[in-house]
Amino acid sequence: MRVATLQQYSTGLKGILNNQEEVNKTQQQVSTGRRVLTPADDPIAATKILQLQQDLALNEQYTRNMTAAENRLNLEEATLSSVTENIARVKELTVQAGDGSYTIEDRQAIAAEIYQLQEALADLFNTRDANGEHIFAGFKGATEPFQKTGTGRYEFVGDEGQRYLAIGATTTVATGDSGKGLFVDVEAAKNTFTTSLNPLNTGTLQVNPGFVVDEEAYAEFYPDDLVITFNPESAITPPGPNYTVRRASDNRVVDGMSNETYFDGAPITVAGLSIGMSGRPEPGDEILARSSPKQSITDTLYRLTAGLNSLTDSPVDSETLDILIEDTLTNLTNAQTSVSQKVSELGARLNVVENTGNLAADVKLVNQEVLSKLSDVDFAEAVSRLSLQTYLLEAAQQSYTTISRLSLFNQL
Repeated sequence: MRVATLQQYSTGLKGILNNQEEVNKTQQQVSTGRRVLTPADDPIAATKILQLQQDLALNEQYTRNMTAAENRLNLEEATLSSVTENIARVKELTVQAGDGSYTIEDRQAIAAEIYQLQEALADLFNTRDANGEHIFAGFKGATEPFQKTGTGRYEFVGDEGQRYLAIGATTTVATGDSGKGLFVDVEAAKNTFTTSLNPLNTGTLQVNPGFVVDEEAYAEFYPDDLVITFNPESAITPPGPNYTVRRASDNRVVDGMSNETYFDGAPITVAGLSIGMSGRPEPGDEILARSSPKQSITDTLYRLTAGLNSLTDSPVDSETLDILIEDTLTNLTNAQTSVSQKVSELGARLNVVENTGNLAADVKLVNQEVLSKLSDVDFAEAVSRLSLQTYLLEAAQQSYTTISRLSLFNQL
């Protein structure tokens, strides 16, 4: 077969270029440590490598989530431990205040310490995490959940939301708890009530939690709610601030308390309840006293300090004080139980995080091993192959040089 000179040159050059391409490819594999440089090198392996890399990246995100969840849960657990210690101290002081030999001055001294413990508890209820978010505020992490009003009581302004964090493909864990369920909705010793202001009020009116002074009267009224509405000042003579107390269910006036004169700072007694009001009300302002089987920890302490500071040694006040002491101890015990149950839940969540973390570490190790087998180069084999390819390239270059010198004119 006749071979043209141009074909000889083309064939030789093509062989050199092919060998040079193989040498370059192997050299890149050795220098990068990767067997698959482009999907074209091994399409099936490239697909698996991409999937494994995505799995490893997702695993890293889950690991970061687990670290964040663990830190937040540990913070909540430590906070609740401090809450339990403070409540235990309040119980000790409450028992001490029930000593019949104590005078009102002695009880006021105890009330001063309980007030400081209340402030410490409120600070714990408003604990923030490393990101500056309040851990007991629900979804309103940027808002301080327990805020102090003008009367000195604390109101919960967070929500009941609970945040979850994904720590696995099908595993999520709660990373916080709302302060409402923990510190507000605490089972009370007896049927009680909570006071609040109408958010549409325009005056400077404030209300304290109040307390039950006549259990029989309140038992007859329960479970209805009270609405205290302030009327125009012209409703009484001489004109001045005045209010009417009605049932929330049917709007009937309670105990004939219609157009009653308002005295700033003086409590009112109605349906067995004593409710303190202060500030300057405007006509149309309202106070709502909702019946409830639950009572917040802060209201329990507020009512206790108010009773210790104001109840005298008279027989009537002494009886009221005994009831207050008994109910307070029961309420605080219920609060401790609520917190203890939550601590147990936190322990279970931390176990889930730990077990999921161990599994994620094992899966990561397996994925890394498989990824290494698919993508990492075998250096011994690659170096041997590079030597062979280099030898072939040199042979192709030498043969090309020899063939390129062949010419009929050299024989003349």
